[in-house]
Amino acid sequence: MDGMSIARSGLEASMLRLTASASNIANAQSNGVVPGSRSGQAAYQPVRAELSPSAGGGVQGRLVPTDPAYRLTYDPQSVHANADGMIAAPNVDVTDELVEQLSAKLAFEANLKVVSTVSDLERRSIDLWA
Repeated sequence: MDGMSIARSGLEASMLRLTASASNIANAQSNGVVPGSRSGQAAYQPVRAELSPSAGGGVQGRLVPTDPAYRLTYDPQSVHANADGMIAAPNVDVTDELVEQLSAKLAFEANLKVVSTVSDLERRSIDLWA
């Protein structure tokens, strides 16, 4: 695999991380019924990007559900509350998500630099042959 393809896979992985984190933050305040207590709307299922090396170079990613998916929160006024006043809230720590976004941004920038460098090297190689 060439340098451009490796960097492109890194860019795609960074975008996957950012998308997962943004979705988690956007849904952090949602809630649902406690599983097994009664029927109703389930809480948002947070996700994370799981990255693994690709054969021949680069990285590939996929979204996997966060486990545990929810935490119990006391909110007896909620329409989702069970008999004990508990609801299921997504297991999202906004601080952790912000750190994940910053890390994904830095990885994206690093891969953009690789794309730029590879492009410059290819251009210079062509100039040497011309």
